[in-house]
Amino acid sequence: MKKMIKVLVVDDHSLLRQGLVSLLEMSEDIKVIGQATDGLEAIEMAEKLRPDVILMDVNMPNLNGIEATKEIVKRLPGSNVLCLTIHDDEEYIAEMIRVGAKGYILKDSEPSSVVQAVYRLVAGETFFPSNLMRKVMTRFHQLVNKNPTPSVKAEEISHLTPRELEVLQCIVDGLSNKEISSILFISEKTVKNHITNLFRKINVSDRTQAAVYAVQNGLVTPKPHQSQ
Repeated sequence: MKKMIKVLVVDDHSLLRQGLVSLLEMSEDIKVIGQATDGLEAIEMAEKLRPDVILMDVNMPNLNGIEATKEIVKRLPGSNVLCLTIHDDEEYIAEMIRVGAKGYILKDSEPSSVVQAVYRLVAGETFFPSNLMRKVMTRFHQLVNKNPTPSVKAEEISHLTPRELEVLQCIVDGLSNKEISSILFISEKTVKNHITNLFRKINVSDRTQAAVYAVQNGLVTPKPHQSQ
């Protein structure tokens, strides 16, 4: 029997919130264990219920999703916060990454994308649509070029294998384990092993930290975002 995935839904619009609950619970292994209407409620319920994933609206009264995410991650390190918003501006997304969000999805996305994102976060991955991730990483790259940070030590780079650097590039490009597996012609299990080793070597705990670290230290170069 599959373990139930517990989700907390946070949104101040009742109709949208109920729609998300109905959508999520169409999956037999997802259960919505709580609903919050603002950031303050979200923090309180996250501490009380300990959900596997928190689906967090960004624009809310009393305390917005950015501040709520920051506080939840501070109190409950490792929390899986999936942001739901109408904004696709790279500065906005970069701020959510900085406060600890593990995923970011637009409100006009296909409904199936929300469920896919929940599964991705529970599997230890992140969910940033690849075009958005490229925009964010390109923005980080621009900022680093304007304000250079100390480069990673040469001996640290030498500890990364060519394959690990390829995997790191794929992470920066926002690819899932399945997509990395297909591109590099290796199994998903091997991808996971490379990622585990990679995180240990560069001392990060998730993919967004790894991507930012890689860009800041010049280990990879983000692909420029192509406008449609």
